[in-house]
Amino acid sequence: MRVGLWWVASSLFLLAAPLAWAGDSDTAVLSRDVVVSATRTDQPLSQVPAAPTLLTADQIDRTPLRGGHQVDDLLRYVPGVQPSNLSSRYNHPTAQAVSLRGLGSRRALVLLDGVPLNDGFGGWINWGTVPDDLARIEVVPGGGSNLYGTWAMGGVIHIFTKRPGFGPRFRSSTGLGNLSTYNQSLTTHYGAERIGFSLDYRWYHSNGFIPVPSYQRGPVDRTDDSRHENFSGQLAVALTRKTTLTVTGRLFREDRTFGTLLSQASRTIGSVGLGLEADTGAGGRWETRLFAQWQTFRNLTSQVAPTPTVRLSEFRDRAQTIPSNDFGGMGQWMVPLGTHHRVVLGTDVRAIVGQSEEEIFNASGQATGSTLARGKQVGWGIFGEWIATPTDRVTVIPSFRWDWWNNFDGVVVSESGSLTKPPDNVVTVLNPKFGVQYRVTDSIRVGASVYQAFRAPTLNELYRGFAFGGFSFLPNERLNPERLTGGEAKIEGELLPHRRLTFRATGHYETIKDQIMFITRNPSTAQRQNVGRTSTIGADVDLTFQASEHLSLSAGYAYADSTIISFPPDPAREGLRVPNVSRHQVALGLTLGHPDRIQLTVMGRYLSKQFADDLNTQPIADFVVVDASLQKRIGKSLRLFFDAENLTDRQYIATQTGQIKTLGAPLLVLGGVTLNY
Repeated sequence: MRVGLWWVASSLFLLAAPLAWAGDSDTAVLSRDVVVSATRTDQPLSQVPAAPTLLTADQIDRTPLRGGHQVDDLLRYVPGVQPSNLSSRYNHPTAQAVSLRGLGSRRALVLLDGVPLNDGFGGWINWGTVPDDLARIEVVPGGGSNLYGTWAMGGVIHIFTKRPGFGPRFRSSTGLGNLSTYNQSLTTHYGAERIGFSLDYRWYHSNGFIPVPSYQRGPVDRTDDSRHENFSGQLAVALTRKTTLTVTGRLFREDRTFGTLLSQASRTIGSVGLGLEADTGAGGRWETRLFAQWQTFRNLTSQVAPTPTVRLSEFRDRAQTIPSNDFGGMGQWMVPLGTHHRVVLGTDVRAIVGQSEEEIFNASGQATGSTLARGKQVGWGIFGEWIATPTDRVTVIPSFRWDWWNNFDGVVVSESGSLTKPPDNVVTVLNPKFGVQYRVTDSIRVGASVYQAFRAPTLNELYRGFAFGGFSFLPNERLNPERLTGGEAKIEGELLPHRRLTFRATGHYETIKDQIMFITRNPSTAQRQNVGRTSTIGADVDLTFQASEHLSLSAGYAYADSTIISFPPDPAREGLRVPNVSRHQVALGLTLGHPDRIQLTVMGRYLSKQFADDLNTQPIADFVVVDASLQKRIGKSLRLFFDAENLTDRQYIATQTGQIKTLGAPLLVLGGVTLNY
């Protein structure tokens, strides 16, 4: 199957290659001084009350983490962004999540060209489906339900791929490294006056590493190998001078093991999208988008015998099949009202259908029973926003969104065969946000926002249970939505001309009512429950310095103190820290050289101690990781690269489940060549 897809993809790209030319036709339509995600429309960075971070294509390309499947690792260098500690290239699909500003995982919306990457059934992030040819990434922390609804309670991360420009372009990148790692990607773009298309293909394989620390290993432990293929395509047609139709399609297939022979997972994800956008004149614009995604997820787990810490043998204990379908659409209209006011109005809808089918086995390999859990969710929202710039120094942006969320047709069949139909649940909620920014001087700005946001529980949280390493995680069909109230304030500016030295400092405070987290019931079981109330107080600081054309530096620091402040069922938990959140995060970067000749980038990050469980009895020690990339351009079209992740081969613990710890990724050295023409 892999060989067949490889030859099909290669043939398509080679057919397009003779059209290639020595020009750069890929540039994104947006400049580095404009963001979209903060307001759902083009807005100058200098007029955004929030505190967005923009990563441009040049910034992405000079790092060792420039592949689409490495996006979560790249985002670790943005202060306040904490993806799961274990890279998505090695992590279980259901554990791939991201936290913004210490609010906990699964509370940020991740978009790929406007379409959610958050899995509709489980809420985890499908990082592997991101193509390699990236144009920019926007990170907007803080409550985002005012424009995006339930998925954006903690903020928005928006990944943009490069659009077809005029003329053809071809790109090929091949990398080989230790851990039997191989990565091959092919991209071609072609654009004419009224039509353009792009095709992107990636094949990735790694034998990985043994995730269990040496002091806990046994004969059963082996490497966590991973392989995937990702194919995506886009066709854009200009129907008129002002109207464009876009059709997209993606197919992703992966197979993984997780440190033992019988612990495995495989996924197939397909999606299609249709978009239509038009300029209405005088700066106005409307757009509409539809998408459909289907997925089959096969998850096989095992138990280690005789105990999780005496790892002599294993047996398969569960086989889960999780088919799901996800459909959605949106419509949006931006209307200018004179020269100083704009109004954005829109609506979107998302429908999710999924189920978890599970077969249970005993130690002798016999099936002892089965379970079934299924349900449906439909969410619909309408939103409005007013962007006012009454003077060239003041920007005021009030916005709101009304959401209707319906969870229905739930069915749970237990191992004993008993059938339960959980009650349907309908939620309506209004989420406002008010932001203001003031330009103190030509180079200094201050801003503040207050907001409310919400998150509805996913089908996975409501109905799907699972086990890992002999530890069971139970769902809860009676979960309530989370409600967030918060605010932020910032000061930012340029301390040297031409943006050579920039800074930003942001403070924020949030409280969450009914936050959903796993609550430990006994030494081998935890269940999702609503925690009465949690709070987060924090700050972010960013500095960038362009010392010269050949030297740039960056530094970032984030502080987030996230604690449980109210839990009536068990007041003893009050004051404990929210799991999987580090109080301190530091990121440093240095780039030396010029991309047209030779360039060295060195990046380092630090995460302070966090806890893997709600009782704060499973500490994850602090650690430092250093990554580096050396790139050399040869002629106009060829670039050699030598990348190193975890350059010092630091051994650290990424997470813990029950008594078993999981290591972070070791040293990975990858060398290769990229061809652009």
